[in-house]
Amino acid sequence: MKIIAVDDNKANCKLLELYITRWGYQSEIYSDSQEAYQVITNINEPVLVLMDWMLPKMSGVEIVRKVREERPEFPIYFIMLTARSSKEDLVEGLNSGANDYVTKPFDSQELKSRVESGIRILKLEDKLINREKELKKINKELKRSLQIIEEDVQAGRKIQFKLLPENNLCFAHYEFTHYLQPSLFLSGDFLNYFQIDNDNVGFYFIDVAGHGASSSFVTVLVNSFITNYLDKYRMENLRTILSPPDLFEKINNMLLEENLEKHLTIFYGVINLTQNLLTFSNAGQIPYPVITSNDQAHFLVTKDLPLGLIGQTNHKERKVELAEDACIYMFSDGILEILEADSLEEKNDTLLSLVEHQISLPDLREKINLPEYKNLPDDITLMRIRRMR
Repeated sequence: MKIIAVDDNKANCKLLELYITRWGYQSEIYSDSQEAYQVITNINEPVLVLMDWMLPKMSGVEIVRKVREERPEFPIYFIMLTARSSKEDLVEGLNSGANDYVTKPFDSQELKSRVESGIRILKLEDKLINREKELKKINKELKRSLQIIEEDVQAGRKIQFKLLPENNLCFAHYEFTHYLQPSLFLSGDFLNYFQIDNDNVGFYFIDVAGHGASSSFVTVLVNSFITNYLDKYRMENLRTILSPPDLFEKINNMLLEENLEKHLTIFYGVINLTQNLLTFSNAGQIPYPVITSNDQAHFLVTKDLPLGLIGQTNHKERKVELAEDACIYMFSDGILEILEADSLEEKNDTLLSLVEHQISLPDLREKINLPEYKNLPDDITLMRIRRMR
């Protein structure tokens, strides 16, 4: 490491140069204070400076003060050399920005120990500066990586929401509406409804375990998988799309074969438009759908397992006749996280009490105080199916 010595006395300069070389350091000696000032203000490496106090043109204290003002964070270690030894002089020298103070005539061993102490401090400062530069570089790279991830997630969000069906869509005398609010940019919840043929409409409500990007990708996969079976029915008359238990078996096998390490709950139903008959199966979807008619509400209770857990599925199929004023309400389990009740039973009772007959989804969201939540603990999705007279 370099040591700069500044003294207008040529004999002192020679002595300091001798000491510095003997101690094993590179030396630069200046007797002109302005020249020394220019060198110090332009140096680009850590340096220790032995600075005489009394110098013509610019005093040592003045040089130290100006350098500290101009290069406040650069690692320069100043040791003042002076015959002035009063307490006031010591305070003035240190206040100017000097790191240490040695009175003349100095002992070579004392000066050496002060120099070595300063060198150790400079090396530590240099390490800290290099570490800070490295951290700034890493931080810049991380910010760029996060920006790329955010752009990808935003693109994924657009794609996922593009896959959602049109809102307020009618099939014959049945109106379908939905609402989805992810806890993150992407959602592990998904829903769809679609015309199967002239007599039947299908719909499903999915909640993939977890939330965020990995869960949202599974919803896209399952949506594509179900759409494939809809196409197979239309082109090959393969009737899996009309049978909720059969469709669940296919989805379950796909999840296990792909080894996605994700499971999901799903409610899938088929409404026969001419018979007003709902055929459905439920693979672990909680809370259960609520059906209302004649100003009464109750859950469509089923107790079958989610998909993607075990190889054998044995999901039951149920049928319900839909009254002229029937409404079906579906909720993802994120709704249970924000209902103010202690037990699951109490949360279900609260939810059931909130579902007034034929209440719209905007009004239901207001009753649940959903707009007040800025950071949801889980995705929340709602769907309503209303039979219109």
